[in-house]
Amino acid sequence: MRVLVVGAGAVGGYFGGRLLAAGRDVTFLVRPARAAALANDGLVVHTLDGDDVVVPGPATVQAGELAGAGGFDAVLLSVKAYALEQALDDLAPAIGAKTFIVPALNGLRHVDVLRERFGDEHVVGGVCVVAAQVDPDGSIRQVGAGNSLSYGEFDGSVSDRMLELDSSLTGAGFSTRISQTIDLDMWEKWVMLASGGSLTTLMRSAVGPVVAAPGGLALATGLAEECFAVATAAGFPPRERQRTFVLDTLTAEGSTFGTSMFRDLMGGAEVESEQIVGDLVARAGVLGVPVPLLSLANTNLSVYRAERAARLGWS
Repeated sequence: MRVLVVGAGAVGGYFGGRLLAAGRDVTFLVRPARAAALANDGLVVHTLDGDDVVVPGPATVQAGELAGAGGFDAVLLSVKAYALEQALDDLAPAIGAKTFIVPALNGLRHVDVLRERFGDEHVVGGVCVVAAQVDPDGSIRQVGAGNSLSYGEFDGSVSDRMLELDSSLTGAGFSTRISQTIDLDMWEKWVMLASGGSLTTLMRSAVGPVVAAPGGLALATGLAEECFAVATAAGFPPRERQRTFVLDTLTAEGSTFGTSMFRDLMGGAEVESEQIVGDLVARAGVLGVPVPLLSLANTNLSVYRAERAARLGWS
């Protein structure tokens, strides 16, 4: 398959780099500065297992050039959620009659946006698991265990295009899976990110020091239970193994765990708070689920974003 990876940051760069190293047909849709850097320095991915990826001059395309770039079979959408609208404008010319989009974004709001823009038939579900960051030199560095992509049709079928995608992605240095419960998978990841992100950004700390502090354990479990309640009310109760995983992750003594939103906040960067926490709080309101702890975390993140915008001179 011809795959267009939208974004060559932490997620897109990691999975796209792995695919290129395995000889797959991958093109990156990037901004001019990133295109120039990739042309000069190549795409470098530092992995936890030491089998670093170095791809000289990966194929790139910029907004406005897609019309002449030829057809793509699949689009791996890997931008930050707050950059979604611009990314959709950029990638629109790549969507042909049979092209489908595999989103690797957090939360669920993007699914509705994608369907409204391109139609249900062009959108499938996707869940990525990787902890990675872009280093100052532009290389991608994996910073935590786990590297997987799951994808599936929302009706649970194993379609020909999912089989073809699976064949194209498998064997490239990360785990792959066709999921027949992709909507539930996406909810379960959202619950993990919302609870973990709320806890660590609210306390400005990784999990270990939080649970060691007075009231920290109750805060961690309370946030997780609120997220479980919202998902259950929405019709997607997390499976028992996922509930256990979330609770164990957020209550582990001495843990250095922190989500990407926590790392972004501590680095003074933009955060996906509206998509990860704010949207969950909004859905809780519609469903009549009380979420006082999540609401507190959302207020905290909103203040951070407002103060950051003020420092940068944004309106």
